[in-house]
Amino acid sequence: MTTLKALEADLQKRDIEKIGIILDIDNYSEPERLELVNKCIKEVFESETLLSTKQFIDICADNGTNAKLACYFTNAEGKGELETLLKAIKARESPHADCLNSWKTCIESQGKQINQKGFDKFWVSIYLRYDTCSDKEEKQAGRKCSMSGFDYVMEQKKDIWDWNNPALDDLKEFFKLFC
Repeated sequence: MTTLKALEADLQKRDIEKIGIILDIDNYSEPERLELVNKCIKEVFESETLLSTKQFIDICADNGTNAKLACYFTNAEGKGELETLLKAIKARESPHADCLNSWKTCIESQGKQINQKGFDKFWVSIYLRYDTCSDKEEKQAGRKCSMSGFDYVMEQKKDIWDWNNPALDDLKEFFKLFC
């Protein structure tokens, strides 16, 4: 909500034609997420209702400034978040990260639970740190082999992700709206 209010103020100051909202779908359905986004949009803007992702609606700021807005929910097979998607598009062998499945089974046999969201975050963290980190990068692993160094990872280690994976097709469609 706060971000949309700041956006509404920016619309009055700058010429913004198109706006994209990207949220994790987590364990919600698309209609549930759309309901949340529509509720927030309605509180800030005069607008139509988003009926689906990857389609623009017109929004209007208080001063009459118009823009187009669309949303997308990050997911893999309808569930999850960014880390779930990253796990789905990994391009390298991942023996360290994949062994976490045995660890998860062990933890659960001890009566403890690991939710999928936390597990996927941990999986990506281990993939970055142990399955993709070079000997040279290990000296600066926090900056070059972790989510805290995600900018570096995405700029310098593009080959650790399969950019042609079909799991990215919907996200690519969303981005094409802004070309």
